[in-house]
Amino acid sequence: MLEELQGQIERITFHNDETGFTIGRLKVKGFRELITAVGNLMAPVPGQVLHITGEWATHPHFGEQFKIVRYQTLVPATVAGIEKYLGSGLVKGIGPVMAKRIVKSFGKETLDVSKSRSSVFVRLTASARNVSLWSAKPGLTRKRSVR
Repeated sequence: MLEELQGQIERITFHNDETGFTIGRLKVKGFRELITAVGNLMAPVPGQVLHITGEWATHPHFGEQFKIVRYQTLVPATVAGIEKYLGSGLVKGIGPVMAKRIVKSFGKETLDVSKSRSSVFVRLTASARNVSLWSAKPGLTRKRSVR
């Protein structure tokens, strides 16, 4: 019997780029521990939120796993989820520390800003006290600084 769950990818244990076969650990509401989910996922990253449909199975060596039949990717809804999502290596040049600074600046609006004003995210410089975003497009002079 198929069951539906929604959770956030905490870590990728294994991923095959050719087939998409993935073993991941998900944080799912209603479960104390992370669950192990297996199935074919395209480019999964930590912080990504998934709505998954599948069934529970017990692997003889690895124990209980949720076998994914189909899934839908959702946008992270929490500040922590957005931070993990951005810091996962999804965007070249943005690691965990820079992701934390960006999310601190924009909060829950971070992903909206990155979509609606993507040119703002092209050039990012940071220091311990100051994060500045400049537009890469000439003519846009808006600058945002956070201390």
